[in-house]
Amino acid sequence: MADGPFAESKEAIGGYFLLKVESLDEAVAIARECPGLAFGAKVEVRPLLAQCPLAGEAAPEQALAEATA
Repeated sequence: MADGPFAESKEAIGGYFLLKVESLDEAVAIARECPGLAFGAKVEVRPLLAQCPLAGEAAPEQALAEATA
C-alpha cells in the first residue's frame, strides 16, 4: 500500500556527488569507500568536461543576435 503517487524512501534513494579530482582513478578510489556498497548499492563514476564543447558555437550566434537587436 502506498501513501500517494510517489516512491517511498525505502523504494528509491538517489543522488550524486560532484568531485574535483586529479584523475578518474582518484574518483574510483573515493567511490569504493561508499558505505552503501556493502548493502547492494551501486556507484557509477562518470567524467565531466570542464567546458561544454558547444560553447564555442554559441558565441557567434549570440553576437549575431545582439548585432541585429
